[in-house]
Amino acid sequence: MAVRRALLDVEHREPARRHRLGNGHSPMTLRSSLPLGPKIGTAIVAIFATTVTIVSAILAQTTSGSLESLLSRAVELEGTKDYAGAERLYREALLRSSDDPDILKRLGLVCQEQRKYEKTKKNLQRNLKRAPVYPGVNSLLGISYYSLNKFDKTVEATQKELTGNPKDGQARYYLALALSASGRLLEAIQQLETLLKDDPENVALLYQLVVDYKAAAQQTSRRLAKAHPDSEFTDAIKAEVLADSERFDEAIAAFKEVYRKNPEFPGIHLALGEVYWRQKDLERSQQELQQALLKDSGQPLANYYLGDILVSNQEFSRAVPHLDAALAVYPDLTRAYWLLGKCYAATGQYDRALQAFKKALEQDPNYKEVHFQLHELHARLGNKEESRKHLQIFERLTRENQEKDREQLQQAVQKQKDLATSP
Repeated sequence: MAVRRALLDVEHREPARRHRLGNGHSPMTLRSSLPLGPKIGTAIVAIFATTVTIVSAILAQTTSGSLESLLSRAVELEGTKDYAGAERLYREALLRSSDDPDILKRLGLVCQEQRKYEKTKKNLQRNLKRAPVYPGVNSLLGISYYSLNKFDKTVEATQKELTGNPKDGQARYYLALALSASGRLLEAIQQLETLLKDDPENVALLYQLVVDYKAAAQQTSRRLAKAHPDSEFTDAIKAEVLADSERFDEAIAAFKEVYRKNPEFPGIHLALGEVYWRQKDLERSQQELQQALLKDSGQPLANYYLGDILVSNQEFSRAVPHLDAALAVYPDLTRAYWLLGKCYAATGQYDRALQAFKKALEQDPNYKEVHFQLHELHARLGNKEESRKHLQIFERLTRENQEKDREQLQQAVQKQKDLATSP
């Protein structure tokens, strides 16, 4: 409409000018033979410029609408995981809006989804030439470098992203992975711990943290063994590894070698007591734990293991102070509350027993042994309904555990069959 009005304005001015110039001359003849006055020439130029501007604006709006439609279709294809189709549309969009940073970023992303990492790099680097800190681009570039096993480049790209956006969790996660893959484990752990502050229950982060801590421990152990191959500290590390692998006899022999080299080695009696406890050799375990408590009466794990042994020996009154000492340091030690409840129930302190069992269930509502103890305790107190309720819970949990055990056994048997039949 604007263009049309501009053109109509021109048509209305032409007859008036013809009338002023006289009859018998065509406008073209007059324009070619007579010089235009300065005002008339200026007006015509202005009208022409306005017309060009309006036409350009309309063409731009048309192109913009067409581009928006194209991008909308590309996003829809991304939603259906048709990344190849989305890539084609984004490339078409770039022909209409060259070097648009948003389009380049989306194109890089869909190429990445197709594992076209070199193409992803090319598009993202093209983006960064125009906008070196464009949000999210360095993060995506880092992911592509990581997929290509270029860990130093991953670190560089993700650190650039975090400089501009320190809350970018994806960039920090891939920075941690790249640091870990480069052997920079303590730095990787630091990045993961930062992420866990905002998302403490994230299972992927927790898993990677376990992996990195374990790798860091192994890395440090190798450094220790290389620097001090005959040291009692090296022997102690070997003993810990053997104990973790449940090779208890070898672990005990290694710990005894540590004791032979240095009877004052820190924690040696606790270490031996724990291995004996895990091996169910309670008599030797008790001897070592008592030696540990002579050196440090507040040692929480030594108190816990000794309390457990005393409950097994039905020395309930002696067990209580040891379990209390353990819980004072480790209040989340659920099994200690169960043991403490048993001690109080056995010595007739029923209210304290109920409180201890309640604490255990607050931490683990499905602790079936606690439910059984409550079934017996409430029966003794004449609370038939409560006794029946906890017995039913105990029976249900027992059935569920048996079903899980049966499924795990079947899976293990099937795995053995598959291994036996595989070429």
